[in-house]
Amino acid sequence: MPILRKLFICLSLSLVVASAQPAAAQSFKWWQMERFQKGLTLTQEQIDRIEAIFQTAEPSLRAQKAALDKAEHKLSKVITDTTSDEAMVLQAAERVESARAELSRTRTLQLFRMRRVLSDEQNTKMKEMHDADRRDRERDRKPKGELRDQPCH
Repeated sequence: MPILRKLFICLSLSLVVASAQPAAAQSFKWWQMERFQKGLTLTQEQIDRIEAIFQTAEPSLRAQKAALDKAEHKLSKVITDTTSDEAMVLQAAERVESARAELSRTRTLQLFRMRRVLSDEQNTKMKEMHDADRRDRERDRKPKGELRDQPCH
């Protein structure tokens, strides 16, 4: 029983972390933000095409996210059920991972289609903007008194 409890805790924490990111990513419509429109010099046609790609994929993404949430809920129930055995837990875990993979494939295809709307120069600039944003987020997450890029002794 202690092993099952540890598995449940680890799995629960990983599910919370993993499921939080896609929801935030899906709500981020970068092509509608003035900063990206100006920084990438997006045309109205490009904005419209990217929005159409988003709108086409959104129903599938929502349905797949709901399926993932449902599978995760069922897995949690199986893990906490004292009558469950390892085979039942593994089967429920496989369903979760399958649902997660399907959601990831759809999201990846959506992003691929969006990238194809942009020119090579715009894609390069987009990567630079996202890299800068990521560095800013990482810098903001570090505690104020923490020394950065210092070797540990």
